[in-house]
Amino acid sequence: MRLVSSLPVRRLSVGPVDPPFQLLALVVRSTLRAARHRLRDHLAAHGLDPDDACLLLSELVGNALLHGGDSAAVVWEVRGDRLYIGVADGSPAELALVPDGGERDGGRGLFLVDLLAVEWGVRPLGESGKEIWCELAVKAA
Repeated sequence: MRLVSSLPVRRLSVGPVDPPFQLLALVVRSTLRAARHRLRDHLAAHGLDPDDACLLLSELVGNALLHGGDSAAVVWEVRGDRLYIGVADGSPAELALVPDGGERDGGRGLFLVDLLAVEWGVRPLGESGKEIWCELAVKAA
């Protein structure tokens, strides 16, 4: 499955008062760049700085693809002065934070999320997997 940049963004309403989500269906390794560009374009079109958001999207999707399966579902939404990013994968396995010893080549993605996000967490989806989410303060570009 591939994310094709010409696909329309589906809007899902959570309820009558909730604003719509941006949904990018499935993202695979070869389409992570397209997902990041779509988020960058979306935020830039609204005059918002996309840098931290794109970094965290890359980290969350990278983790999902490395540890949770061959694809990940991505969603984001601007909620007032915050940007919500959610990445769901197909693995119900819990996250394991690796202690930072300074000698590892990788494994610091969640430390970046913790550093840059206002809040973040994991929402279990039962046998379907889990969603890792974060909220960032939005900044003008």
